[in-house]
Amino acid sequence: MARAKAKADQKAGNGRGSIDPLPSGKYRWRITVGLKPDGTPIRKTGTAPSEKEAWAAMTQAQADHMRGGVAAPDRVTLGEWLDRWLASKRPSLAAKTHHNYRKLIDLHITPALGRKRLQDVRPADLRGLYTGLGAAGLGDSMQRQAHNVLHGAFSEALRLELVMRDPTAVVRPQPVKRDATAAPVDKALTAEEVAALLPALRASRWGLVFEFMLHTGLRRGEACGLKWEHVDLNAGTVQIRENLVTIGSKAHVSTPKTAKSARRVHLSPEALDCLNRQKAVQDFERAALAPGQRVPGHPKTYVRKRGWEDTGYVFTGITGRALPPAGLRRYLAAFCTEAGVREVTVHGLRHTHASLMLRRGVPLEVVSEKLGHSRPSFTADVYRTVYQSEHEEWAVNLSDLVRPRVMN
Repeated sequence: MARAKAKADQKAGNGRGSIDPLPSGKYRWRITVGLKPDGTPIRKTGTAPSEKEAWAAMTQAQADHMRGGVAAPDRVTLGEWLDRWLASKRPSLAAKTHHNYRKLIDLHITPALGRKRLQDVRPADLRGLYTGLGAAGLGDSMQRQAHNVLHGAFSEALRLELVMRDPTAVVRPQPVKRDATAAPVDKALTAEEVAALLPALRASRWGLVFEFMLHTGLRRGEACGLKWEHVDLNAGTVQIRENLVTIGSKAHVSTPKTAKSARRVHLSPEALDCLNRQKAVQDFERAALAPGQRVPGHPKTYVRKRGWEDTGYVFTGITGRALPPAGLRRYLAAFCTEAGVREVTVHGLRHTHASLMLRRGVPLEVVSEKLGHSRPSFTADVYRTVYQSEHEEWAVNLSDLVRPRVMN
C-alpha cells in the first residue's frame, strides 16, 4: 500500500494533488484547483474504486473548475484567460517563476493582445507580439519566456475545448540577430583572471560567498540560502535544500529551482577551508559585537542596536541575516575593479566553475550533476566557455593528426 501511495503521489505531481489508498480498497483524491481572491486555496476531494479512476476524477475536477467561471467561452479574452490560467498554476509554480510570469503578462502580453478574444488569436498576432518585444529591447530569453507562458495557457485552453487550435504550436520567437563583427563576450572568467581575483576575495569577509561560488558553482540563491544545518564539515558535503530569491525588492525563501537542483555537493579541501573561515567570521562577530558597540573595520560608523542575530545561514551580513541575492552584484563589481579584472556577473562565477572544470577534463556528466542541471547537453551548450588558450593549445599539425597512434 505504501508503494501504491508513493506511485500515486508521484503521478499527481508536487502541488497539483495527491491520491491515497484507503483501508476499504478505494482511493481518496485531493487537489488544489486554484485560489480565492484572498489567497485561500480552493480544494476538491473525492473517492474512486481504483487508482486510475481517482486520477481521472481529479483531472476532471481541475477541468471543471477551470471551465466553471467561463460562462461564454466564445467571449473570454486572452487577458482574462491568462489571469485564470496563472491562478490555477500558482500552487505548482515557484514564487519567483510566478512573479516573472505575472510581470510578463501585465507588462507585455496583456497590453498587446489582452483585449483580443481567446478564440481569435492567430499565429500572426503572436508573430507581431514577439517582433514588438524584440523592438522594445527584450532579448531571446524574455521572448522565450513569453512564448512559454502563452503556450501553457493555450495548451490548457485546447484541452478544455475553449479553443479549436493552439496558435503557439506553429510560431515561435525569432532569435535576435547579432552583430557578426562584434567580439563575443565571455560569461566566464579565465584561469588567470580567477587567480588575480582570489586574493581580493580572501582579504575581505564580504568576498567569502563569491569564493565559495567559484569553488562549487552554486547559484547565487543557493549560496545565499545555504544553512549550517545543511552543511556536513566532517563528510565534506553540503545539501542544497533552499533557494533565496528576490521578488520585487524583497528576499524570499523558495525551493530549489528544479528537481535536479535539490542535490548533495561534494566539496574540495579548499571549499571546506572557505566554509571554516566563514564560520570563524561568524563566531567572532557573534562573540565580539555586542549591542551598542561600533563594528570594527566597517566602512561606515555602524553601531549595533541589537545583538548578533542567529538566522542559521552560512553567508550573512554583519547583523547575522542572510545576504540578499540582489545586492551581491555591486560587491562583486568592486572586487573585480580592485583585482584589475573585467567585471563579470554573479551568475558568471557559475559559468566560470563549469568551464574550468570541463577544461580540466572533469567528465561532463559529473559537472552537470554538480551544477544541478537536468541534462549534460544543457551544461555543454550553455555553460561551457572554450577559452582562447584552448584554441591555441589545440592548434594541432595535420601530420600529427594522420600519424598512427602509438599504443603503450
